[in-house]
Amino acid sequence: MPKLICLVRKDLLLVRRYLWLLVIYAVIFSGFIQSSNSTLIYGILPGMVMILAIGSDMRQSNQQFLVSLPVKRGYLVLSKYVSSLVLLVVAVVFCVLVSGAADTVHHGTFQVDKVLVLGTLVSMVLFLSVYLPLYFWLGIKGAQYLNVAMMVIILGGNGLIASLLNNSDMAFVINWFSGHPVASGVFAVGVLALAGIVSYFISRAIFVKRDL
Repeated sequence: MPKLICLVRKDLLLVRRYLWLLVIYAVIFSGFIQSSNSTLIYGILPGMVMILAIGSDMRQSNQQFLVSLPVKRGYLVLSKYVSSLVLLVVAVVFCVLVSGAADTVHHGTFQVDKVLVLGTLVSMVLFLSVYLPLYFWLGIKGAQYLNVAMMVIILGGNGLIASLLNNSDMAFVINWFSGHPVASGVFAVGVLALAGIVSYFISRAIFVKRDL
């Protein structure tokens, strides 16, 4: 466990260098400068943070140094999942605070869109479950192109999610989940846990066999 904590702390320190960029993006698209559009900050900023956290070791020398440490490769893989989830939660909380502060300035009330927050968490965990196995499979060089492709998908998916939230059929589904919080919570947790576990074992199997 101490080894895992140190590996997660390493990822957090590496992401810290990009905080200025994330803060500028959050302020611009939270509603302080332009009219508030929560989907722009919730839909993109958590994805940016996760990609930065995962790609923080995207150098051959870094990878070779990590595998030379007295740490099992399974721990290296697990640390990426843990640090990504920690940063995802931090990013969503940051989005809530910044977006709520913008609403307070313009409308006088601190508002939290619970559906958007939960939707962001669920979609980003599923995104992580797909992204990490591809990251370990493609390796250092391939992951650079993967990051570009995933950012395009996040940008395109942001508009798709916004349109879905405004769809009448989706509103019926959202209302059903809201009316059955226990069943929807158990279902969501089960799906996310299954996706995360399967994703982890796939990533671990790939990285353990990779020649660095």
